[in-house]
Amino acid sequence: MSAEKIETGYVITACRWVVDCESEKFKQRAFDHYRDCYTVLLGFFRDEGLTVEPEFGANVDDWYSFELHTSDLTEEGLELVKLCHSWSPSYGNGASTRHLAQWRKKLRVLRQSS
Repeated sequence: MSAEKIETGYVITACRWVVDCESEKFKQRAFDHYRDCYTVLLGFFRDEGLTVEPEFGANVDDWYSFELHTSDLTEEGLELVKLCHSWSPSYGNGASTRHLAQWRKKLRVLRQSS
């Protein structure tokens, strides 16, 4: 399956989902945390060639409106997200890359099995 054949209608994650479910008191904290975590995760996706567009997510101007769609990822990227997304990026660690250990491990396994 090529990247063009991946369904485009599915949203994997959206910043507003995370922010809107919080009480007013915690919305800014949730926003900042989402932005910090996904900045790191999207950088990992780009570095590993897992995004259809090489610069996807590099310069997000409106994080609140940001959405990650299945169509933004290569086939390999989508497979990795299916394996790892339940780990959610770095909750409690902000912009740390520490949480990428599991993503890297699963990507290595995916690439070895191909």
